[in-house]
Formats: sequence, C-alpha cells, structure tokens
Amino acid sequence: MFTVTDSWERARELRRKLKVEWAELWKTRHDDEVVAEGISIKKYEELFVDRGEIIHATRDYKPLSFGEIYEKHVGAEKAERIDINPREGGWGKFARTHFTAKRTKRERPKIKPDLNQHQRKGGAGWLNQARIRRKQRLNSED
Repeated sequence: MFTVTDSWERARELRRKLKVEWAELWKTRHDDEVVAEGISIKKYEELFVDRGEIIHATRDYKPLSFGEIYEKHVGAEKAERIDINPREGGWGKFARTHFTAKRTKRERPKIKPDLNQHQRKGGAGWLNQARIRRKQRLNSED
C-alpha cells in the first residue's frame, strides 16, 4: 500500500521527468521560417505531443502550457501544491514582502543658476530658461 507522502514523491518525480522532456521538446523542435511556426520532430507521449504537431506559432495559436500538461497527469490539487506560483505565495513572495528595501522618492537637486554666466545654445535649454525667468523677475522688482 502506498502512503500519502509516497504519492507526493511520485508526483514530484513525474514533474522532474516532464521538465526534462519539456526542455528536449523545445531544444529539438524544427523552426519553419516560411510559415513562422515551431514543429515537433518526434512524439512525446508524456507531454501529449505528436510528431509534426505545431508547438509554437505567431498567430491564432494557443501555446503549450507545462502547467496544464502536469495537471492532466497528477490533478489540480497536487499540481498547485508542488508547483507553487511565486506570485501567489511561497519563498519568493515571502522574500519580496519582507526583505525588499522601502524605496523613497529622491528630491530634485536645487539648482541656483548663476545669472552672470554666458547663456549656452542661445538660451534654449531648461536651465537657461530658468535664468531668463529669474532675470525677468529681478528686473520687474526693481
């Protein structure tokens, strides 16, 4: 009789085997550049992919999903528990929420334009515009 932990170990081992087969599928595919699609060059029974099946295309195609294939083998409950999405929980989310530094907004540096300097580029830049406005303000106050 199999124990619960044994079935979980089998599910984990199956996941490892599927990942190896998944990597081989994508490494050995044939890329048809004329019609812009990737084609399987051999049959992968564990991944439910036949020889000559389109595995990647640019238009109107639902790509293969490793998660869906794994769910077909072990069921939704085990698939969720073994292969946790890092956005939903697990160590990745824990690290993001507890160990990331809180970012603060940086203040812009305070620039005091020197009005006695020569204007560059005919006074077209933002710094020169600030100088011109300041000169106008100073002249209007006098």
